[in-house]
Amino acid sequence: MAHVLEIKNLHAWYDESHVLHGVNLEVHEGEVVTLLGRNGAGRTTTLRAIMGLVGRATGSIRVNGNEAVGQPSHRIAHMGVGYCPEERGIFASLSAEENLLLPPKVKVRGEPMELDEIYQLFPNLKERAGSQGTRLSGGEQQMLAIARILRTGARLLLLDEISEGLAPVIVQTLSGMIKTLKKKGYTIVMVEQNFRFAAPLADRFYVMEHGQVVEHFAAAELTAKQALLKELLGI
Repeated sequence: MAHVLEIKNLHAWYDESHVLHGVNLEVHEGEVVTLLGRNGAGRTTTLRAIMGLVGRATGSIRVNGNEAVGQPSHRIAHMGVGYCPEERGIFASLSAEENLLLPPKVKVRGEPMELDEIYQLFPNLKERAGSQGTRLSGGEQQMLAIARILRTGARLLLLDEISEGLAPVIVQTLSGMIKTLKKKGYTIVMVEQNFRFAAPLADRFYVMEHGQVVEHFAAAELTAKQALLKELLGI
């Protein structure tokens, strides 16, 4: 399988703070990969480093074979990467549909997902299309933030804590959405605190601690790794 994302010896800093210490990971086309770890382990910083949103980075981040370290964020987006940060970034002055139509298409192999297809994936958004962006519930705003990325044509999705603080019924919808996107050939890297949400979805897991990858295993090994995960994550 082709590498969509290949990270080698990645170090990252915010000002003087050295956060990532030689991260190595790889993601193949069509995979769902989850980064596990306690708060402060470096998982979100890894996603931000891929998007060029850290102060400084060294090492290598290759997206579809193209080097991303040292590139500005908009260039990385044009490599076909879509980032959904924890804060969502919904525009209050725009309706849900206007938020959805805002992003430009990026010059990548993937075609932007059509509105009809997005509304099929997220029926709630169709119902709330005319509502002001910030009048949507937390779950609907999360759906909108993900849907907006799909409108760009990005095929590598970086999703940061998308299930956090949401009602179980919304979490179930997001789970179905990830399964559907995987069937469509999207590649997904998730940072998740909610292990019950992430476990059935991921093909492989990386566990991070103190800015490093300390464990890496496939979904088939999950049962055998339970004791170790309890020790590392307290789950």
